[in-house]
Amino acid sequence: MTHTAGRLDAPSSLSRTHDVAPPEDSAGVMLTTPFPSEEDRAAWVAAIVDSSDDAIVSKTLDGLITSWNRAAERIFGWTAAEAVGRSITIVIPPDRLAEEEDILARIKQGEKIEHFETTRMRKDGTRFEISLTVSPIKNAKGEVIGASKIARDISARLHGDEAIARLAAIVNSADDAIVSKTLDGVITSWNRAAQAMFGWTAAEAVGQRITLIIPRERWPEQDEVLARVCKGESIDHFDTVRVRKSGERIDVSLTVSPVKDARGRIIGASKIARDVSDRKRAEAERTKLLQTVQQAREEAEELNRSKDQFLAVLSHELRTPLNAIFGWARMLQSAAMDEATSRRAIDAILRNATAQVQLVEDLLDVSRIITGKMRLDVQWLDLKSVIESALDAVQPAASAKGLKIETVLDPNAGPVVGAADRLRQVVWNLLMNAIKFTPRDGRVQVHLRKLKSHVEIVVSDSGEGIQPEILPFIFDRFRQGDSTTTRPHGGLGLGLALVRHLVDLHGGRVRAASEGPGRGATFVVELPVAILGPEAGTTLETSAAMGALPLQNVRVLLVDDDADGLDLTTVMLTNSGAQVKTAVSVAAALDVLESWPADVLVSDIEMPGEDGYELLRRIRAKERGGRTRLPALALTAYGRPEDRRRTLAAGYNLHLAKPIDPSELVLAVANLVGRTG
Repeated sequence: MTHTAGRLDAPSSLSRTHDVAPPEDSAGVMLTTPFPSEEDRAAWVAAIVDSSDDAIVSKTLDGLITSWNRAAERIFGWTAAEAVGRSITIVIPPDRLAEEEDILARIKQGEKIEHFETTRMRKDGTRFEISLTVSPIKNAKGEVIGASKIARDISARLHGDEAIARLAAIVNSADDAIVSKTLDGVITSWNRAAQAMFGWTAAEAVGQRITLIIPRERWPEQDEVLARVCKGESIDHFDTVRVRKSGERIDVSLTVSPVKDARGRIIGASKIARDVSDRKRAEAERTKLLQTVQQAREEAEELNRSKDQFLAVLSHELRTPLNAIFGWARMLQSAAMDEATSRRAIDAILRNATAQVQLVEDLLDVSRIITGKMRLDVQWLDLKSVIESALDAVQPAASAKGLKIETVLDPNAGPVVGAADRLRQVVWNLLMNAIKFTPRDGRVQVHLRKLKSHVEIVVSDSGEGIQPEILPFIFDRFRQGDSTTTRPHGGLGLGLALVRHLVDLHGGRVRAASEGPGRGATFVVELPVAILGPEAGTTLETSAAMGALPLQNVRVLLVDDDADGLDLTTVMLTNSGAQVKTAVSVAAALDVLESWPADVLVSDIEMPGEDGYELLRRIRAKERGGRTRLPALALTAYGRPEDRRRTLAAGYNLHLAKPIDPSELVLAVANLVGRTG
């Protein structure tokens, strides 16, 4: 056999005979097609070998190269002229020579080695991976005289496999859930993060439909996403909701991309899902905080407007009676009047002076309540007589307008503990309010009745009613339904604020209701029935002197981080017969309650670490499902209306502002003991 660069001439050993089966050529090709001549047959074989994309090489059993096709030149870098006649070791790395000896030994035994992956070396010394198929070459006698090798460069494939492996490792170690699916919505891959996020293992999820993790009401959303993916679109950072195996819903941000095959056809979709629950919670908290700040700002601005309006009204209400007093007094001083005119002047002066005294008294009462200096002359009393006294006081005003006052007073409503003058003031304010806003010939009704552990005083009228937007603020200071210069009624608008404060001091509640303008209004005062005690008319101080302490054996848990305040309040309560245990923190208070069930909780609000709100929240949580609730009184230095609203909304039964009068504190605790909580 002779060789030329890049060419393969027909070997003499391939001359055809009719006595033996057609032999294989050096490339392992069975020659069965008849040719006019051996030269034609050799040329045909050479053309096949030379046009192959794989390197085809033949060698002797001594390892000398005998043929070298064009693909071998391209793959190894040696030309046929350079390679033929040289040892095959020119393409074998030194550390792989033993491997070649093993191959030759197997070839000599007539074996064929297929798809053997190994490493070979180019002319420039670079190494690359190949897949070898090695076959023995036999002569006409069937003797092995050499070997043919077909070598395929598999570097790209192996590098692709490595890249795929690296990519798979990245996907599997990602913190985000990465899932792929077909266009029919069948899951085809599921990484570890998907398992951690959704709770389904890859074995459970792969092969299932993607709706496995999509809430039912979100299925149309999935159809829309698939439609966009089929058009080749990608969807970035799409916020939605998915569902875990446990049924729990989570907020996720999705990025969806189309998956294409080698021809560029879209065959599926890949999804990257990030759990954004923490971000959503933070956004919700931030929004809530902004709303709270905005609401606080609006409330502050509204309060300032209300104060400005109040000061304007106050100026008007003080100057109006003062004008009459001053004018008539000067006329009495400087002008001669007949007896009738003089009487008119004196009546006007007295009437306006009385009105001004009432205004000043209301202002002083509000000031006393705000500063905690309101004093109550507390005693056991009969509400029926208190209401009748107030009715007598307002009857002239009602008669002047032709109003009929209807009363239904239950004589068995039971005694209450309170200050008769202040409860009379409560009823008087409610009645005067009803008379003021009820037109001539209207009707006012007063009811006194007992309901379980409390009594109710109900004052209703057929008057102007209350607008729905005003109703929630009807008991606030500086609030009036109409504070314009065209308002039909005078006054400072403090009457109902005083009613609420005085009722609070008695451990009660007051509420208002109205079906709207022109449909009248109803005010309901709830007061706790007095615990069993001395005869009506006996004050708390008198009862203590008689040995009947108002808080005898009442167990009070007192919580305050201020040592002096804690000591003072303890003395106030123990002097009235209470058994008091103290705590300076929420944790200490809860420990006390574990072993010492209290009848009443008296707690400060602002404390380091955990405040009074947190204390009551934890107490109420433990009570949940039970039949009893611990009555709670908030004793705090915060005395604004919004502070009171917040403490009551938090679950406290009463809100008292420091500094506190001892009798007021004792009264409040005594009333709470008689409450259901």
